[in-house]
Amino acid sequence: MKNPNKLPLPTAVRRTLWILAALAVIAAAVFLGWYLVNYRGYDAYKAYITAPAALEEGTELKTARDPENRVPGFSLAAENDRLGLYLEEKTAGIALYDKETGRVIYSNPQDAASDPVAKSGLNQGNLKSQFILNYLDTNSREGTPWSSYAKAVENGQIEYQRIENGFRAVYTLSNEKLMLVPRQMTAEWYEILSQAGKKQAAKSYVPDEESGLYVLKSQGVTARHRQQIDADARKAGFTIEDYEEMEALAEADDEEAAESLSFVITLDYTLTADGLRVTIPYEGISETGGGKVRTIQLLPFLGAAGADEEGDLVVPDGSGALIHFNNGKTTAPQYNQSIYDLDLIDSDFTATQNIQTARLALYGICRKDYSVLATCDRGATLATVTADVAGRNNSYNYAYFTFRLRRTDTLVVAGEDAVVAEADAYPVDCAVTYRILDREYTGYNGLAKAVREKLLADGSLAMKAEAEGDVPFYCDIIGGVKETAHWMGIQYLRVMPMTAFERAEEMLAELADGQISNPRVNLQGWMNGGYYHDPVNHISVLNELGGEAGLKRLRDAAEAAGGKVYPDAAVQLVTEIAKGFFRSEEASRYYAKGYVAELGVIGPVTLRRTATMGFTERGYMLLSPRFLPRYAERLAAAADRLGLDALSLRDLGNEVHADKRRTNVISREADLDLVKAAFGTIGGENRELMVSGGNDYSFPYVRHVINAPVEATMFAIVDEQIPLWEMITHGAIDYCGSALNLAQSGDKRAALLHLVEYGASVHYTFTWNSSADMKYTGLNNNYATTFSAWKDEAAESYRFVNEALRRVSGAEMIRHERITDTLARVAYSNGTVLYVNSGESDAEADGYRIPAMNYLAAGGEDE
Repeated sequence: MKNPNKLPLPTAVRRTLWILAALAVIAAAVFLGWYLVNYRGYDAYKAYITAPAALEEGTELKTARDPENRVPGFSLAAENDRLGLYLEEKTAGIALYDKETGRVIYSNPQDAASDPVAKSGLNQGNLKSQFILNYLDTNSREGTPWSSYAKAVENGQIEYQRIENGFRAVYTLSNEKLMLVPRQMTAEWYEILSQAGKKQAAKSYVPDEESGLYVLKSQGVTARHRQQIDADARKAGFTIEDYEEMEALAEADDEEAAESLSFVITLDYTLTADGLRVTIPYEGISETGGGKVRTIQLLPFLGAAGADEEGDLVVPDGSGALIHFNNGKTTAPQYNQSIYDLDLIDSDFTATQNIQTARLALYGICRKDYSVLATCDRGATLATVTADVAGRNNSYNYAYFTFRLRRTDTLVVAGEDAVVAEADAYPVDCAVTYRILDREYTGYNGLAKAVREKLLADGSLAMKAEAEGDVPFYCDIIGGVKETAHWMGIQYLRVMPMTAFERAEEMLAELADGQISNPRVNLQGWMNGGYYHDPVNHISVLNELGGEAGLKRLRDAAEAAGGKVYPDAAVQLVTEIAKGFFRSEEASRYYAKGYVAELGVIGPVTLRRTATMGFTERGYMLLSPRFLPRYAERLAAAADRLGLDALSLRDLGNEVHADKRRTNVISREADLDLVKAAFGTIGGENRELMVSGGNDYSFPYVRHVINAPVEATMFAIVDEQIPLWEMITHGAIDYCGSALNLAQSGDKRAALLHLVEYGASVHYTFTWNSSADMKYTGLNNNYATTFSAWKDEAAESYRFVNEALRRVSGAEMIRHERITDTLARVAYSNGTVLYVNSGESDAEADGYRIPAMNYLAAGGEDE
């Protein structure tokens, strides 16, 4: 019944409401379509990720007896013109033989059984193992590490297969010896086993008429009977693969089988032209019984040096570092460092140590007459380098890679911490190449030479055309920075110009007057809101600094001064105040908690890496690797539009991280693939790139590295820092350390001499306006940047360093030696030798007198 008091809406109003409702539905549909296409449906990134290779089918391995008996006790498994790969089947130990020199390196110490330090069964088992596995149990708790020797080889649970250029070892690790006694078997296998050995299978299996299989008796089969069946099966050629195939026929609800914890790990050994490549194929890993593989320590004692040998362990700590053999530091912690630093998604919020990043995925074991070089070909982002000296757990000096195949996260449930393990291991074929280095490749100098030559040969590095010339003068010029302002009592952020483009031109002119040539400007805060800028999926040059026209004039001025401007952009780290960033979709997430990862600077009191120090812009999110290709394409397109022939990429050469979104986990190694693709996209055919940090994967794409590693952390176990990174890159990539005017050290002369020793250029950070203006901004840590206060010192510093390095700017650094604690000798490929004396008194070397706190250049064309 109609309400007589209710008046109907006029037709025009109803029509308007229907139109508005229809428009709302259409808008919602358009938004949903846009959202699905641009975010949920976006999968262009998959084309750049290297998937695990299909497991090559192996054949029966038949080793050959070496008539020359070059490696006693081992059989020849594979060889090429340069190398021989040998195998001791009983222990699964391998040996690599260099035909040119007669050198042999072993996977395990040959006198391990008599080691006076490694007396325990655990340490003995580790010495005899090709890998050590760490796993998580069904409750995601870490179990006791399993060694391949104790849990597989000693139980006879290893098989060998022939593969191209090498062989495969398949280990089955279990708490107890795996008995090849399937609960059910096919009639075909029953016929074989019932006639094998003592024919115990014929007495222990009965036919099941319904399935046509033979089933193990539920009663009357004793442990001794099982042992006999196992022995008969092995003699008959019954393999673990056959056993697993038969077990798959059993009922799925068999609880007894489900409780058996075991892992299958595969190692592929293949010879290359100059080394041995060892791969842990992803498809060769299997887990049963609810356990999950967490880490694998690969060949921990390959090439290990005994307590009676002299030499060094070379580790990639910062610029590089040496751990002397038998240095007696057995109470100091082992050297243990993640390649490219910790994944920010997985790292602890609390930073307990300020360390230099390991930017090279390698290590070396250097004796006096030969060395072993290990380089990580795949899986470097998941790898940690460990090194230790003789006397702690055993009598050997050794180093190795550990691969983290799965991580855990912590979730608070009802006030209690619950550990959540990732469901799947990362789909990565982790691989390491081992090389024997001899003759001119001994020591850390030879190690650097071998790496450099390899990079030059495969095109990852290219030497500069000229061996001499003025070195770059690197300067960060800060353009705009966000400051807090108010309007009618409302607080907001606005851009405060610290250096307009016109003022930057004046800077370059004044630097030229100070005899500074070859300026390389890292132009920060030039677009999208300043230093803490909006995402690079769109680019807008700041009008407050002079706009696009002012930027072009600045670039032209730099070119006229013999230098170049590199507009800076952060691609992967997105500030909390960013506009145009869809954080719920585009930001990386934690695995267990599921929320967006939000980080910041390290708080001086809490030491947590989530502090903003009162400035929200200092907090940042991590761009999901999934959207990195899109951002790279848009940055490249914007650079093309603006005519930018150079860019500085703030984080692309320094940061690799995962996205642990549970519905689509993207590993750190997959992000590395995407970062490399982004370099290619942004660099294009001829755009010159500058990066900060300089991780080794950036070498093929960049021409300049700022904030390069010019020192090591000097962990307690480390004895000496070396310029390993510099020896590899010098003459191909120009680089500098951190900004001198922001450094904590007050000894300027010592800092400049260190740059000369390491072949590094001078680096300063400038603002035209007073740095005091940034006191209440997110850049208040840049407390000493005023150009007028630093220009004279900068010019003096540049002239000092350039005078030393201009003669070797394009030459290879071929040898570095520390003659005394304060005197270093650095030799270059063009014959120049630099003696650097950081002591307070004069020093002598090779007939030269080097003044105190100074350097001397000898040799080369100038002598």
